Amino acid sequence: MKTEINMNKDIIGQIHKQNLSSDSVMDIMEGRIERFNEFVMSKDINKLPVGLFCGKMGLCIYFYHQARDSGSRRYKIFADKLLNSILNQLNNKSVIDLEDGLIGVCLGLNYLLEKGFKKGNINYILSELDDKIYNATWFQLLDPNLSLSNMLQPVLEAALYFSIRLQHPGLRKNNRILFESIVIKAINNIQNLYDYQELFSEPQTYSINQYLLTNYIYVLTLVYKLGFYNYKIDKIFDEIYPKIASNYPILQSNRLQLQSTLSILNIHIKSESMDTYVGRLKQELDYVSMIKTEFRNKNILLANGICGVYILQNMLFNNREFPRSILIDKIIQSELWDDVSKDEVTLNATIGLFSGLAGVILVYQQLTKK
Repeated sequence: MKTEINMNKDIIGQIHKQNLSSDSVMDIMEGRIERFNEFVMSKDINKLPVGLFCGKMGLCIYFYHQARDSGSRRYKIFADKLLNSILNQLNNKSVIDLEDGLIGVCLGLNYLLEKGFKKGNINYILSELDDKIYNATWFQLLDPNLSLSNMLQPVLEAALYFSIRLQHPGLRKNNRILFESIVIKAINNIQNLYDYQELFSEPQTYSINQYLLTNYIYVLTLVYKLGFYNYKIDKIFDEIYPKIASNYPILQSNRLQLQSTLSILNIHIKSESMDTYVGRLKQELDYVSMIKTEFRNKNILLANGICGVYILQNMLFNNREFPRSILIDKIIQSELWDDVSKDEVTLNATIGLFSGLAGVILVYQQLTKK
């Protein structure tokens, strides 16, 4: 296997020095992608984890995209095998988090249906899993006898999940009532935190899901759009906005994430002071500087790299200002491709959608699609 994934170091060096034509570079990237795909398809899928970030759910999404874009039946068959393997293992899955658990799997299934990769009634497909996530959230994460300070992220993930589920118009009335109640309880528990410090702490390096303040703002926006708790969100905003405005994220990537989430919330709240603050964040943002100074050569993954910044901006915030050509160069010239060519163990650790090259490849293909 080592010889199959080995790459020509002279060619890699020429890419880094930008001595090759654009057609040659694209050929090399196609070779990288093909080797990656063949390697993943050679794995025993029953030994892979289930989750969205580094497991089968993420790879399932990846291969459905590969099948659609290339027309390859092999990729479609492999994606179907991954999906069947996931569904067969879900009854034994008790962890509910976004990265490795049921929330991530369910959001992945929802994505496949929304994008037309699979057909079915999402409310029927997720009914049993909804119950599992609901019970675990209500009786464990939101237990009044437990401290929320070390459960803030999982509570936010659960609130995010049920806010997304509530967007489906075909949801049964009793389920809608239950989902609204758990979102309300999650928001109230977060508001009643004795110390907001964890919520307002800025990560020292970029992470797609670790900046809790922006996650919180995004959840509040989804709930506001649903319209069942707006009076309380208005009060929460009045309470937390002074603390938000008194802080200024150090990292430009965090600044961009905060500016983006506040912008979409302000579409509904319409605060002049927040509009001024958002304008200040945007005015002092330099995309080129951010990419070059905050993301090292290997920091290209979705989970904690520049592709993660791009995918959020592109998919959630409809940001068309992102410098696509610089990002393409960053992906092509990354030494991460050199690392994964060294041995199978390293490549095994970097095959996931968010934690590996699958997500990077999807971003590259989207950026270079004509």
